[in-house]
Amino acid sequence: MGILALVEDRPTPRAVYNWRVYTCAAIASFASCMIGYDSAFIGTTLALPSFVSEFRFAELSKTDLALVKSNIVSVYQAGAFFGSLFAYASAYYLGRKRSLWVFSAVFILGAGLMLGANGDRGLGLIYGGRVLAGIGVGGCSMIVPIYISELSPPAVRGRLVGIYELGWQIGGLVGFWINCTWKSSLGS
Repeated sequence: MGILALVEDRPTPRAVYNWRVYTCAAIASFASCMIGYDSAFIGTTLALPSFVSEFRFAELSKTDLALVKSNIVSVYQAGAFFGSLFAYASAYYLGRKRSLWVFSAVFILGAGLMLGANGDRGLGLIYGGRVLAGIGVGGCSMIVPIYISELSPPAVRGRLVGIYELGWQIGGLVGFWINCTWKSSLGS
């Protein structure tokens, strides 16, 4: 018996283990890619020289700078907390798939708000976008593992939910990589 062998506790037709189950799990796991990406991206973004100069971080005292950076990071976590709470009601009333659409759209709206921020407009759009992105991430991080486990046959359930974790790590890798590549292209 190999490491990828299917161990069943009940008879399941072989037709159940097809590409569709793996494809659905992989597509749903794109939500975990956005979680990993956003978590990794913001940490390195706060250190980018272009970001620091755009929002005039050099003019702030050490205490004020620490407060601004911690607020940018923590409003995302607060949004994720409330997003996971909202996801319970949403998954119950709308279903898992529609809830994933809704929370992904909320995340995209938050990302769009953050893109609109600049030094003249201030950090308000960043804060608002981080809250919305956090709500989207919190909702998706609650719904995706449940959705995958509900659609998967018992013998491959752990493997398919593992795709969710893999997506999270791939998203984090891409988030760090983009900023490292961007920073090195600037010659920093």
